This record gives sequence, C-alpha cells and structure tokens, in this order.
Amino acid sequence: MSTFEFQLHFQLPDGEADPELWLDALFEAGCDDALVGLASHGYLSLDFNREAPTAWEALQTAVRDVKTAIPEARLVSAGPDLLNLSELAELMTDRLAKVTRQAMRKYAKGEVKRTATRFPSPRVSGGTPLWHADEVLAWMMDNRKIQATSEPAQSLITLASAIRMLNSTKEYHQSRAAAPELIQKAEQLLVS
Repeated sequence: MSTFEFQLHFQLPDGEADPELWLDALFEAGCDDALVGLASHGYLSLDFNREAPTAWEALQTAVRDVKTAIPEARLVSAGPDLLNLSELAELMTDRLAKVTRQAMRKYAKGEVKRTATRFPSPRVSGGTPLWHADEVLAWMMDNRKIQATSEPAQSLITLASAIRMLNSTKEYHQSRAAAPELIQKAEQLLVS
C-alpha cells in the first residue's frame, strides 16, 4: 500500500443552507483521511492522504466516498494537475527535492543548456501559463533534474497522470453532453 496526497474539488447541491452539516457524513463515509475546506460558498475541497494499492484506486475510492456522503455533489476537478511554474516548483520541493521557481522558469524558457528534450508546452496559455504536472515531472526525470530511480517521484508521476485522466474524462463527458455535434467535429479535426 502507498499513500497518495491529492485534492478533490466538488460543487455542492443548490439550496443547502449550511454545508458544515456534511462534515459528519463525510467522516462516516470514509473521508477521515481528508482535510475538508468550505471556503467558497457552494463548493467543497478535500485534501486527501489516502492509502491504496494504486493511485487510481485512491482517487476512485475518494470520489466514491464523497458521493456516498453527498450524492448530489459534482466533481469539479482533482489536483495536482494544471499548475503554474511556481506551483510546480512548490510541488517538487514539498514532495521530492528542492526546485526553485527561478529554475522552473529557466527550464520552461529553454535557458538551460544541459537538457535532452524540450520542456513540455503549457496546456493553458496566457498571463499565467499552466502545465500538466505529470508531463513536467516526467521531463524533470528524463532530464535528470530529479532522481529517476526515486520511488516517490515515480509514485507522484503516476498519481498526477491518473488525476489528469480523471479531469480529462470529466471534461470530455461534460462537453459531450452539452454539444455532442461539436465533439464529433473536434474529434474529426484531431484525427485528420
């Protein structure tokens, strides 16, 4: 068994006056390994430290436990997934090895000469670009910026990949339900 650290963010059902009423239900449903946050009205965030055989099972049981406690809750996103350079540096420093924000910026801009491959492209461009954590972590390992044989690094990449898949699948299903004809056109565009 491994312990996986991740976040789940849910939209709560409309009309509930006091979301704190769900705290006991969450605990009883198995979320006793999560720190629950109710900062934003209508939303619930949980920081999990879940033991499971695989990252996917950790995510699956956590989502199931929240939905058991609050059946109408809707998963908004899971993390760590889309992160800016500062957040990526913080994630690696907290869980693997010290990586500065300045180093991450240099890697992203291609200002480091000793790399085997180009830094991953941001998945969200603009004022604050965002990268998928699993892509950047894999790049860091491939370019020997973090230890390639490290079990914690492999575990974090596996977790970030599972989280990315969960978020992508959720977005795909929401888009498919909202505009199925556009999804078909987009799929054709990507295949051709």
